[in-house]
Amino acid sequence: MNEETIKLLEKRRSLRSFSDAPIEKEVLDKMKRLTLRAPSAGNMNMFSIVEVTDPAIKKELSVLCDNQLMIAKAPGVWVFVADMERWYNWMKKGGSEERIGKPVRQPGIGDFHLCMQDAIITAHNAVIAAEALGMGSCYIGDVIENYEKMQKLLNLPSLAAPAAMIIFGYPKAEATAPMTLRPEPEYFFMENGYRVQTPEECLKMYEKHEDSYRARGVLPNNNTGTYADYYFNRKYSSEFMDEMNRSAEVFIRRWCEEEKK
Repeated sequence: MNEETIKLLEKRRSLRSFSDAPIEKEVLDKMKRLTLRAPSAGNMNMFSIVEVTDPAIKKELSVLCDNQLMIAKAPGVWVFVADMERWYNWMKKGGSEERIGKPVRQPGIGDFHLCMQDAIITAHNAVIAAEALGMGSCYIGDVIENYEKMQKLLNLPSLAAPAAMIIFGYPKAEATAPMTLRPEPEYFFMENGYRVQTPEECLKMYEKHEDSYRARGVLPNNNTGTYADYYFNRKYSSEFMDEMNRSAEVFIRRWCEEEKK
């Protein structure tokens, strides 16, 4: 049993504020090598990572991702891209059609799904690698918003879609706030098949979370609403979620339907 790994996973938390200390080249190189040890479908590595070092691009990313200024200030900014462009071009332009005797088909939604899995698995390897190297990180899901502007900013071809972004760096100080609550495993692990949970079970599942939010006075309807009400109002029915859905539909359609040359 590797106790160090267990402790690392138990203490991992999102970090949104970083010290001004630069990330040493040898540390960054080590993080890159560890990141690439992630599993991938068929060992095809259907992802790419846009390493953003230009302060102007970081600033634009912070604007496109719901004006989160922490992105512009983060020492490390990596955008993980679900990438079929590399393989498609290699097979199409590298002569696979002629040698195998079958046409290179248009990549579809299954390819997209596998590429997304590869990219997000690799992103989490990076998160754990950063933690192991004494840094902290934070996922930025808003990278899937504003696709047209994101595509232009990062020069993304049609078969390279934004999957996730992490920002990372050294912490300013040792974390003192309580760890984020997680529900018990019994609510997530469903033996031999899916089981639909009732609203009552969901309420029990997030009972501690709701108590915490009520103590802070942040629940809707003058603090009388539920934990579900909070996220229904703040995220599920939000303008930024509408934009995420619109943006994702654009890049998925572009991936599957645009004629490739």
